[in-house]
Amino acid sequence: MPAVRRLRPDEGLVLRAVRLAALADAPGDATTTVARTEAHGDDHWSEAAAANASGPLQATFFAEVADRTEPVGVVGAYANRDGVVNLFGLWSAPGYRDIGVADDLIHAVAGWAREAGATRLRLWVVERNEYARRYYDGQGFRSTGQAMPYEPDPRLRQVEMVLEL
Repeated sequence: MPAVRRLRPDEGLVLRAVRLAALADAPGDATTTVARTEAHGDDHWSEAAAANASGPLQATFFAEVADRTEPVGVVGAYANRDGVVNLFGLWSAPGYRDIGVADDLIHAVAGWAREAGATRLRLWVVERNEYARRYYDGQGFRSTGQAMPYEPDPRLRQVEMVLEL
């Protein structure tokens, strides 16, 4: 089983590599592109790692297994002032899906959110991604009925899902 931990402040380049792997694996499910992500310089990633490594406003968690040097999963989160933590970028590497990696990452975010005083997790999922929607349903997330255009392709919609903590 993977171990989940919060990103460390010196892991900007690891964060970059994992985000690029996630985008390359599922390019139609993110609101950014590989090209945009590759365009960010090392300073961007160093600053992102430092900001996500501690504190109650934003966090990134990695899932790791003993036989691999790079993380096999990642999730990001940021807090709103209204007690809501937004979950984004949940990804498990091929070969590490359906074994609990994503579950453990969501649990880590939920624990961090509770410690920060949040009462709800929220995410937006591309409406056509039935697999992800079913997965989040199974984790206890419920659709709110809210939707918005999907930034890379406004013809598609993202739907809001929430999990009460």
